[in-house]
Amino acid sequence: MENVLSILFCLSLFYVSLTLRVKGYIAVLRSQGIILAILLLYPFIYDFSVYGVIIPLTILIIKVFFIPRYINKIILDLDIKRQVEPTIQQMTFLPLVIASMILIFLATHIISLITKIDVIPFASGFSAIVVGIYIMIFRKKLIVHVVGFLIMENGIFLFGTAVASELPMMIELGVLLDVFVVVFLMGIALNKIRSSFEGIEVTQLGRLKD
Repeated sequence: MENVLSILFCLSLFYVSLTLRVKGYIAVLRSQGIILAILLLYPFIYDFSVYGVIIPLTILIIKVFFIPRYINKIILDLDIKRQVEPTIQQMTFLPLVIASMILIFLATHIISLITKIDVIPFASGFSAIVVGIYIMIFRKKLIVHVVGFLIMENGIFLFGTAVASELPMMIELGVLLDVFVVVFLMGIALNKIRSSFEGIEVTQLGRLKD
């Protein structure tokens, strides 16, 4: 089951590499949140524990409902264009993502021969980290950079489940709080930037002076 969910998570990375719609990025965040929640909830199906259900439900509320709604609100309030503007063409971006993921899976397989790790979750999580970084590098809109960071954070979370059967409660809560704070502060930053500039592309930041 963990491998199936990890593969679905990995497929969402291909979708986010193909789409040029902001709504598509938000849909990926929702789907990844659902996958992570199920992934953490699954071990407790046969051994139910209230303690074990808290984190999956918290992830479901924050990653699937709160964060996407908050990003949509920013998009509406600032009248952000729904089309993503890349700095490189999709015909270049997609092969870059595919090549990176192939290398990650091959490297993970080699590592698995040395130490015991779950190959598919490990590689899928690491791939999300790399794709998140690519999004922040090769996309112009700041709101898309926020999504790239959140995808990277989701990858770190999945990556963590592959190297440890159970993450400490405080670490999990800290990750969720980190996402909340980043999105909240980014919303404030976007509003302040909007008050000074007509657009919210990262190229506009070149005009800022100390």
